[in-house]
Amino acid sequence: MVGTSMYTEIQKRRALGYSKRRCARELEIDKKTVGKYWEMSEEEYAQCVVEAKRRTRTLDPYREFIVSRLEEYPESTSAIIEDNLREEFKKGFNASYRSVRLYVAMLREELGIPKPVSIRQYCEVEEQPLGFQTQVDMGQKMMTDMYGKRVKVYIFAMVMSASRMKFVCFQDRPFNAQAFIEAHDLAFRYFGGRPVEIVYDQDRVMAVSENAGDILYTEAFEAYRQYAGFSIRLCRGNDPQSKGKIERVIGYIKNGFLSCRKYQGISQLNSDGLSWLDRTANTKIHETTKMVPKHVFIQEQKHLRPAPALSAPTPPRTAIVRPDNVVHYRQNRYAVPRGTYAPGRKARIETDEEKGTVTFYDAETDELIAVHTIRYGKGNHVPLPSNADRFRGNQYELLRSKVLERFNGLHGAG
Repeated sequence: MVGTSMYTEIQKRRALGYSKRRCARELEIDKKTVGKYWEMSEEEYAQCVVEAKRRTRTLDPYREFIVSRLEEYPESTSAIIEDNLREEFKKGFNASYRSVRLYVAMLREELGIPKPVSIRQYCEVEEQPLGFQTQVDMGQKMMTDMYGKRVKVYIFAMVMSASRMKFVCFQDRPFNAQAFIEAHDLAFRYFGGRPVEIVYDQDRVMAVSENAGDILYTEAFEAYRQYAGFSIRLCRGNDPQSKGKIERVIGYIKNGFLSCRKYQGISQLNSDGLSWLDRTANTKIHETTKMVPKHVFIQEQKHLRPAPALSAPTPPRTAIVRPDNVVHYRQNRYAVPRGTYAPGRKARIETDEEKGTVTFYDAETDELIAVHTIRYGKGNHVPLPSNADRFRGNQYELLRSKVLERFNGLHGAG
């Protein structure tokens, strides 16, 4: 319990009409502590003091040690203090963690030593130009169908950073890379174009891993990103400074559209979602901008880039031939014949999943460079196969035939 001086300060602020929150903030104690003594009369407080003095606790012999730790390190948790007690008193200490936690909480309240709260300071992010950026996020929501069965719904949402124009679609299964790509295509068709940049969390459906700061995207998503032409900026999850717009949208969808709604199938939910966007989400005045997203979007739409249809052929995958005559593919290094490297030379990559092979061709001439068995794992160097000499032989024969053809033509002209 708190001391007499702290109790007096609480009562003084109560008499002045302070709120409990303001009182706790000024006295730097927990709001629950203020609430405990807020309505307590002086007689009741005096009785509490008497009872507290009579009561003995298991950890009273260690009180002085615990108080000294709290005064020196106010940020100490109950788990840290329990470990300190076991370290200091060894086998002589046998109290449970729950006893330590309750005793530490009591001492904090009695002595007015609150645990420091880490407060993260935010500043408003500068508004983006029209058509430059969108933000994307995903979420989940449990719904109930007409039979009372619980159904988990998976959410994909995109919001234009300037106008706050929103798009949402739903699935009854987790998003994989292909479904994630298809959701982008639906969003771009809804908006009538694509932005320059998209902001994401580092999600598994698009990013495989992070290697020394370099994000390694899934093969399918990287191919689509290059095809569609947008750039990517990744940020931390739950980061309101860099991606707060879309996180608020996810909450708006969960607590606004999906809340208190019966699940009647994923097709119906997507249809209802589009109606909700046109009826409510994009037509109400935005709390921050004080403008209607749909009205602002009329101007923003003019700045969007054309978005290619998803059904169009995916561009071929290519990789640079490195100076040490290797080609990087799926985080492994595949050797190509010595002499293949030339500044700026690229290899076109084709895979045959059934045969488990990857083939490299010259990106400009379609000349065969090498064929490898696909190596799984990361960071491996894959040497040339034992029949690699035939690649050099093919190149030699091709060059020889071209030279002979040229000389034959000259001879005929003479």
